[in-house]
Amino acid sequence: MSLEVYDLRVEHRINPTGIDSQKPRFSWKLKSSKQNVKQETYRIQVAADECFEHVIWDSCEVRSDASQNVRYAGEELKSLQKLYWKVKVEAAGDSAESEMAEFKMAMLSEDEWQADWIDVSMPDEDIEKMQPASNLRKEFSVKKGLRQAQICQTAHGLYEFWINGALGTDEVFKPGFTSYYHRMQYQIYDITNLLAEGRNAWAVTVADGWWRGMCGGLYRNTFGYTLQFLGQIILDYEDGSREIIGTDESFKWAQLGLRMSDMKFGEIFDAAMEPENWKKPGFDDSSWMQVRKAEGEHLEKSVLISQTGLASKEKEHFKPVIFTDTQGDTVLDFGQNLVGYVDMKFKNLKRGQKVTITHTEGLKDGAFYLGNVCTALQDNTHYQQIDYIARGDAEESYKSSFSISGFRYVKVEGVDFEKNQPEFEAIAVYSDMEQTGDFICSNDLINQLVKNSRWSQKGNFLDVPTDCPTRERSPWTGDAQVYAKTASRFMDVYAFFEKWLKDVKTEQYRNGMVANSVPATTSMHFAEEVERLIREDKCGFIIPGIAGPDGKPGMFDGSSGWGDAATIVPFMMYLCYGDVQVLENQYESSKKWGDYMLTSAKDENPERLDRPEYHTFCDGVRDADYIFDTKFHFGEWLEPLSEESGDPANQDMSSATKPNDAIVATAYMYYSSTLVAQMAEILGKEEDKTYYEEKAKQIKRVYNKYYIQEDGTIIENKQASYVRALQFGLCNEENKKKVADKLIQAVRDNGMCLNTGFLSTPFLLYQLVENGYTEEAYQVLEQTKNPSWLHAVTLGATTILEEWAGLDNHINSYNHYSYGAVCDFLFGVTCGVQPLLKTPGYKHFEIKPIPGGTLTFAKAEFDSPYGMILSKWKKTEKGYVFNFEIPVNTTASVELPDGTIHEIGSGSYSYEI
Repeated sequence: MSLEVYDLRVEHRINPTGIDSQKPRFSWKLKSSKQNVKQETYRIQVAADECFEHVIWDSCEVRSDASQNVRYAGEELKSLQKLYWKVKVEAAGDSAESEMAEFKMAMLSEDEWQADWIDVSMPDEDIEKMQPASNLRKEFSVKKGLRQAQICQTAHGLYEFWINGALGTDEVFKPGFTSYYHRMQYQIYDITNLLAEGRNAWAVTVADGWWRGMCGGLYRNTFGYTLQFLGQIILDYEDGSREIIGTDESFKWAQLGLRMSDMKFGEIFDAAMEPENWKKPGFDDSSWMQVRKAEGEHLEKSVLISQTGLASKEKEHFKPVIFTDTQGDTVLDFGQNLVGYVDMKFKNLKRGQKVTITHTEGLKDGAFYLGNVCTALQDNTHYQQIDYIARGDAEESYKSSFSISGFRYVKVEGVDFEKNQPEFEAIAVYSDMEQTGDFICSNDLINQLVKNSRWSQKGNFLDVPTDCPTRERSPWTGDAQVYAKTASRFMDVYAFFEKWLKDVKTEQYRNGMVANSVPATTSMHFAEEVERLIREDKCGFIIPGIAGPDGKPGMFDGSSGWGDAATIVPFMMYLCYGDVQVLENQYESSKKWGDYMLTSAKDENPERLDRPEYHTFCDGVRDADYIFDTKFHFGEWLEPLSEESGDPANQDMSSATKPNDAIVATAYMYYSSTLVAQMAEILGKEEDKTYYEEKAKQIKRVYNKYYIQEDGTIIENKQASYVRALQFGLCNEENKKKVADKLIQAVRDNGMCLNTGFLSTPFLLYQLVENGYTEEAYQVLEQTKNPSWLHAVTLGATTILEEWAGLDNHINSYNHYSYGAVCDFLFGVTCGVQPLLKTPGYKHFEIKPIPGGTLTFAKAEFDSPYGMILSKWKKTEKGYVFNFEIPVNTTASVELPDGTIHEIGSGSYSYEI
């Protein structure tokens, strides 16, 4: 068949469970053996049965080329309803019908919850110490004639569950990380095949997780002191009856083998304290405690939401090379810096024998080294460490359930390798994102850079976008906005970011300020704990803020470049996926952030009152009102040779008086104003569009007047200042070339090495090429001296470093994706594939490959929302050969290096110049 319909999705997911929208979005892709094919008609059918005898919506034939995010328009959908759908299309004289796909609805009303939150913590626990996990169980009966069984559950903490001893799901780190007080995810699973007629057992373990563990900031108990669980099993019988078994005070609980569990510090598991068969029916739990019905705050069912993001799952597996380091320790090298845990198997361990494995990212002088991932370690610190205490069985095994580590190397202690015959396997864990893009070229160092970037994305996209998986583990907004577009090149991240952005909106302060991490880990949510820490003088230098719209910002919250995630990330998701829903979701949040910056700019900075902008007016408005010179800002962050370079703790973060911060903050105020104006135009908000365009115009006028000198200088030899102004369109036409000339001079003065930091590094090469310095751009790209992207690659890095000289000096995180944003240049310039705002989501896109440097070939593949895009080129004796593939239902504008332009539809194309 020449036409094929494939990759059916609902709400950007394949066969999803837990849809909470009455108008879910349907999408599909097309393949055809013909050229220039566009969809002409579609017909969607949704049914309540697999045979489509009960069709609840038939769109009938719709003459349209829409194949992305088509809204359901049928009868009202019901809670937990399982639905089936298919689509038939016509294109280029052919017709094709898809295979059947399915989706299941969430519980659509809080009234359907018949369960109670139950408390599974000791009433007298030491709130400053890590506690054992809590285990709970209940036995129940299933009658004859069971048709379907579903389980809905969540926890204040992380949970795992078993039915009759069988693990209930392959999803891990449930219920995920959200702004728990406002958006508490629950999961739905079909457990029909796990149940038997008669007696059954429901077993659960709950551990600290993001709720009360050490997960990013300096303090524990971010959301609360106690662990709690909520769940219900729904049994539907053939006779139409329904039975619900919900959490209540009939559950029993105990603390068993998992004596300590913390996402950051690790686990202690004593197998001798874990009774066999406690997860199965018939276990004697008479000595266990009765649970208590939970009391207090944050137990409202109104905040429960079905899981809308991507589940976290186990992914790649790695076997180690075992060696003895220079300190005489036994070390496993898994060959890849990853985020996950280690599956361990042993034979003939003695009862009580303790096996310890400790995880780290690197070696120093040939020895296992933890210094870069955690500072100020005490000798007895339990950090990224798993202690397994044996039961004494002939064979034993263990892997973490509630702790996650960033590592390539693992130190093993307490094992006799000859007697115990240990086996170790590392398992990578991250959100279940599909890989969509890849890039390869003739430079193997660049190819490794691409792999490193993708692995840093995997390692830091565990339900939320974190900065690093070791020291901080915080979902920093700045890192996310810098990398969002690049992330979309490598993997399908729309659902991931749509879910996270809702928390950005939820936790935004009333005045529009956005916290630097969301859900906040650099601040805390639990006001009672903040008050205790202050009262007992346990805060030190950093006093935590209280997250949430009515909270109190932390001392570093609201930084430009970080808070701008509220505008940049939704804009990039719209550009790359073409779904206007993300703008509709986030527009008010984006607008509030823009207004926050504009309002803050009107505040006076007492240390700058003698500057001319405070005494110059235009149309009755002070020029200083368009300069964001107040509040705290991180600035460019981690520029080579800057005050925070080498160790971020070296930066003076006690004031907002650093002279360069206003240049950064004002540029981002301009950029966000332009983005809000563009969003307003897309959403048909003309008044807002005009307002923010005028604000941007005034900011640009003032920026050029006070920050761009007549010769183009902004800050001498600071590449970032020039890159930022050029990328954001801040330069007036008459000084744009001067600024670009200053940029290239700064690059040359630095020996063809970059010296940009977190915020501007993604744009450096783009702006060099844009302004006519293509060969220089490739020189910087292929540079191996420090600072450069490839320097760490030459030293054996398998992920992106936080600091350019991180491996040279053994400092800071070895897994920080921000600088990997350069890979967007490889897709977008080297191979030239770019989405266009007028036709977002690659409906119509640009291919403008620009070869350069030593590269003799390059190839980018990208599975767009419409299908696979291919752009590759090869250097020949006569010139270049270019090959392109365009997916069905799209078109592309191709511009070759010789200036020739081709407007093409779907199919395969080859050109020579």
